[in-house]
Amino acid sequence: MAHAKKLLCLIGALFVASSGEALAAGFAIRENSAESVATVFAGNASRADDVATTFNNPAGMSDLEGAQIEVGGALVLPSIHFTGNLTAGAATLPGNNSRQDGQIALIPHVYGVFDLDDRTKVGLAITTPFGNTVDYGDQWSGRYVNIKTSALAMDFNPNISYRVADWLSVGGGISLQYFRLGLASGIPQSLIFGAGPDSSYDLTVANWNFGWNVGALAQPWAGTRIGFTYRSDIDHTMKGMLRFAPTTNPLVGLSTAPATTDIHLPASFTASLTQDVSGDLSLFGDVQYTEWHVFRDVSLLAPPNPVFTFVEHYRDTWMMSVGGNYKFNDVWSLRGGFGYDQSPVTDAFRDTGVPDDNRYMIGIGPRIRLNDTMLLDLGYAHYWGAAATVDKSINSADPFAGTMLHGQFNNSLNWLVVSFTAAL
Repeated sequence: MAHAKKLLCLIGALFVASSGEALAAGFAIRENSAESVATVFAGNASRADDVATTFNNPAGMSDLEGAQIEVGGALVLPSIHFTGNLTAGAATLPGNNSRQDGQIALIPHVYGVFDLDDRTKVGLAITTPFGNTVDYGDQWSGRYVNIKTSALAMDFNPNISYRVADWLSVGGGISLQYFRLGLASGIPQSLIFGAGPDSSYDLTVANWNFGWNVGALAQPWAGTRIGFTYRSDIDHTMKGMLRFAPTTNPLVGLSTAPATTDIHLPASFTASLTQDVSGDLSLFGDVQYTEWHVFRDVSLLAPPNPVFTFVEHYRDTWMMSVGGNYKFNDVWSLRGGFGYDQSPVTDAFRDTGVPDDNRYMIGIGPRIRLNDTMLLDLGYAHYWGAAATVDKSINSADPFAGTMLHGQFNNSLNWLVVSFTAAL
């Protein structure tokens, strides 16, 4: 047990040091294990066959044998390309849109499950449930709308599960969550004053807060598992600094100052089914509903500056996926899945910080039993969808000179994930 504690501390330190962010549907990240990615989340709340159930449905910990730990990482390879232009009245402004705007990131995950008694287990999940980074550079067409956006949530989620009966388990826990937000954009002083250098601003704010989650896992008859989970919303009152570049003209009336803003992260409900067709074949499905409507706007307060408001008006969304697992022998299994993920972003309010639209997902990956106490899971997934336009969005105008961004984003995502599990 002492070795397990040391390992958890080491992995936790690596998690904080190396966490990156990645574009997801909206800016949620479900890619918290190789099995989740390979099945594109089908059966996440009902399979209960890996330690990631600690986060996906804590009631599933009751189905795991003994103490186990799972560590791993997801490598995100996004492709985000913008085509279009920026206009000031009838004039088209120059811009370089040739770069790939998505940022490669490595997102670690850590899980542990331990026995308290015959019916009770405790666990810990360390994950990144929200995150996003886009970096367009200061020469792209939309530099007066956005240069860079970054968001990161780190979630420390202790849980407990209890086996109520042979066919039913329940679980729940709390989430201690850190959330950080960064924004940077240009200020078109050359247009405001007719001459002179442009300026820019940079915002960094952060906060810690709590949320909670509950889950249930039932096996009404042999071979069928049904899971339900709820994860609460979390409200963050963020504090930090709003900084303006030294080139900022005093006549603009803006100055560096402490900043605050409120961010509301959504609650989600999940229903999940796992059906064993035979001793070698299992099929799964998940349906998740996310209450994104809480993310209405982001109002930035940094007196003596005016209030900056970013209107988002996210909508509630559905994610649906199906998948399966086939066991070839005692060493090799192969799983895969297909899904649809609705974006909370709509054409009328799409911004360049989250240039998102509805997407399709497909995944595949093996499980390899290395020995009696160790497993290696690998997962690959590809996400794609229609082009996301900004022509109809109120967020395509800069707040200082009224320049307008026109065009569309063509996005895709590739995930490569490795998870290692060991019995303790």
